[in-house]
Amino acid sequence: TNWRIKLSRANSKMLKKLNLVSKNPALQSALRALIFSLTLAIAYNNRSFWTFFLFIAAALYFYFNPLFEAKKYFSSFLIFLVVALLAVSHLPTAAGKWNFLAAALFGLFFFILLGVKNLVFINRLLIYELVNNFLFFSLFMTFFLFDKSNWFFLKYAAIFLAIFALFRTFLFSQNSLRRAEASSLPISAKINLFSASLAVLISQFILIAAYLPIGFLNLAAISLVAVLALKDLTISHLCGNLNRSVILKNTTMVLIFSVIIFIASKWQP
Repeated sequence: TNWRIKLSRANSKMLKKLNLVSKNPALQSALRALIFSLTLAIAYNNRSFWTFFLFIAAALYFYFNPLFEAKKYFSSFLIFLVVALLAVSHLPTAAGKWNFLAAALFGLFFFILLGVKNLVFINRLLIYELVNNFLFFSLFMTFFLFDKSNWFFLKYAAIFLAIFALFRTFLFSQNSLRRAEASSLPISAKINLFSASLAVLISQFILIAAYLPIGFLNLAAISLVAVLALKDLTISHLCGNLNRSVILKNTTMVLIFSVIIFIASKWQP
């Protein structure tokens, strides 16, 4: 009977802990991110239909439950999911600890994305910008790393749409733009127009940058620097704060980081 009493007490403690997790959004998001990482790691090491199905099903369930603001960040979630799956297809099964490190990194950002969506964080704007920049960097790494000789136009169109979606979600998340002065175009139309224009610029930039023999990580880094500068310039323009000092600040930032990246690069013939 003693072991039954101990087992009952252990079960009671476990139920209390699970109840605490279910009532705490932060702990709930952390638990979901942990399961997301584990299923992704399983998919990394056992690449079968069912492991991919398990990973995608878990990710979709965790994101859409609850449905609160699911539509607002859905494009970011979809890009995140596709990049994670592409990473699965590229990393070798014998990569060992790198598979688990990649799964842990994606799990961390999945937790942050869930926290932004489910109002876990107070300063959601700043934290989502971190996720947005991570998605840009991951997207650029994917573009520079993968073979583009087959189905180039289809892949390039997909990259363009992903860049457009990331810019659009980022600009719509900026509360300062809602307080901007009204003009002939509603703010939503202006955001869509600027997102499309920025997507064209960055798509052309990465197409030209791909010829630089500095490695995919450095190419992704320099592309992210260009994105950060364009973000700041666009927000300043839409808020009516664009001036010479803002332009000079971003130009200087691009030049300094470009020089650092070029110096740190191992030029490959």
